[in-house]
Amino acid sequence: METIFIDSNKLGEERNFTMFYGGTDVFSRDQVKSIKEIGDSLTSAEAKTFGGDNSTNRKGNVAWLPRETESHRWIYENLFTLAKSANDELWKFDLIGFWEDCQYTTYNAEPKGKQGDHYDYHLDVDGSYGVQRKISIVVQLSDEKDYEGGELELRTSSNIFIAEKSIGSVLVFPSFILHKVHPVTKGKRNSLVLW
Repeated sequence: METIFIDSNKLGEERNFTMFYGGTDVFSRDQVKSIKEIGDSLTSAEAKTFGGDNSTNRKGNVAWLPRETESHRWIYENLFTLAKSANDELWKFDLIGFWEDCQYTTYNAEPKGKQGDHYDYHLDVDGSYGVQRKISIVVQLSDEKDYEGGELELRTSSNIFIAEKSIGSVLVFPSFILHKVHPVTKGKRNSLVLW
């Protein structure tokens, strides 16, 4: 049997799949407020995983911002622009677009003695419609003073990265990076996610 190796010289520029892309200038504070108002007006449901609805792995609520809605277009345009910049600079994936709606996620604290809403370690690789996700985007919509816990943690081999919690901060990363949201211990955390 013949072994085939990839010639790294044919891959083009070097890529670092453990680098993340982020910032706070994607949405203004007023735009973040508008996104929250849109999200809060949507019908939410209990968050589930592709493996089912096992609340030991994930607990929280989600709603979906339809991408076809004209009043949501500015949100998608900002996120698409950011994803393209991140991809062009860091990963150079072959992208064809985004097929899924933005997920508006709510994580609440629970009464004392119970674990707050959370999402244990997972990957974002399998999307709806059989789409293979390549890039994940998380927008922090809550003021960090309004909740405790709820940290977004990313893990690459032995390295752990905790995302910024300031309102409006955005993190873009390859969808195959292992990550989780720690339990919220006080208040409520909202985020917007797109793959």
